[in-house]
Amino acid sequence: MPEKPSRAKTLNQRLDPYPYFGRLRNAGRVIRINTAFAGEGWLVTRHEDAQRLARDPRLSVEAQHAGPALQERMGTFAFRFADSLPRTMLVTDPPGHTRLRRIVAKEFTPRRVAGLGPYTYGTVRELLAALPSDEPVDLVPALAEQLPTRVICRLLGLDDEEAARLRPLVASLTELPVDAEVAAGVEKARREMWDFLSDMVQVKRRRPDDALLSALISAHDEDGALTDVELTSMAGLLFAGGAETTTQMIGSGLLLLLRHAEQWARLVTSPDLVPTAVDELLRFESPVTLGLIRFAAEDVPLGDVTIPRGDLVFVGVASANHDPDRFPRPEQPDVARRDNPHLTFGHGPHYCLGASLARLELQAVLSVLLELHPRVSLARSAADIPWRSSALRGPAALPVLLG
Repeated sequence: MPEKPSRAKTLNQRLDPYPYFGRLRNAGRVIRINTAFAGEGWLVTRHEDAQRLARDPRLSVEAQHAGPALQERMGTFAFRFADSLPRTMLVTDPPGHTRLRRIVAKEFTPRRVAGLGPYTYGTVRELLAALPSDEPVDLVPALAEQLPTRVICRLLGLDDEEAARLRPLVASLTELPVDAEVAAGVEKARREMWDFLSDMVQVKRRRPDDALLSALISAHDEDGALTDVELTSMAGLLFAGGAETTTQMIGSGLLLLLRHAEQWARLVTSPDLVPTAVDELLRFESPVTLGLIRFAAEDVPLGDVTIPRGDLVFVGVASANHDPDRFPRPEQPDVARRDNPHLTFGHGPHYCLGASLARLELQAVLSVLLELHPRVSLARSAADIPWRSSALRGPAALPVLLG
């Protein structure tokens, strides 16, 4: 079993954790690991296995399949976020998952996402226009946090004041409760978020608009398709998925490009590569680093190992995305990479419903930044960039010179 990493070692691995995952891949297709936030579990390390197991019904997202020893650890982070949003697609297997996804997909349409394009590009321009070009600026609070929050609120029908209240609560839910104080903060944020979202559902029911949350409420009120608990949970899931994860994608993606100046220079001369660059950034720097959390609903043989029923399983995203058997030269970012079946948005029934929205936002960030500030550069060494103490991978700050 790989050793449990020390805090110092964990900090050193934040900038580049991929050699560590490479060692685990070399050690086996599935490895018993010990995590700081969820205890022991199994990490599926290779792309072919991870892609297959992400759609394997023997691996469940429902915590009822956790064994007795695992049930004792259900208060740790790995389960807190799911507990804060009961009865969503995130924690429901088919057929319940199928019903919920069908209802949301009916309203969360490609047309609705495409309609956000002008607003998204305009917001990036507005945010960048407010920044000085002759002194360091931090793109995490100035861009990476602001853009996804504004866009998802536009989609849901929330205003800026409501967004400002909700975002820090959702961000708190991803903090690692390594001690009682942090865990208490997570629990407080969970309660406040639930109360806020419940109130918002009632407000939108009294004063509906043409945004997504009102459309989901209409589906509930007309068809009884969603319960009140499901409505509130769905609102939280959509906000969290649309704001928090995309924030980390933008921060990590920009940092990666600025660390590899030759890739940024290639985009400057060939901006038509932005769509492939977006998927390469998603492959290289997934915000869900360790993996998709699953519970073994029955024994699952994998190679010469059998994952016992009731055990915790991480379908390894970062490891799979850097598997050299699937991605040539995986440790070298390539903005022109076209064969790119990364698992950052998952795979199978739980594939991220908001993938197209995240891609839209990343494309807008790159396109507008290339146009307005092609000479952007890091204002400090990449090794000195602080990283969030969170289950989602992303820099806590990104100081740059826009030039």
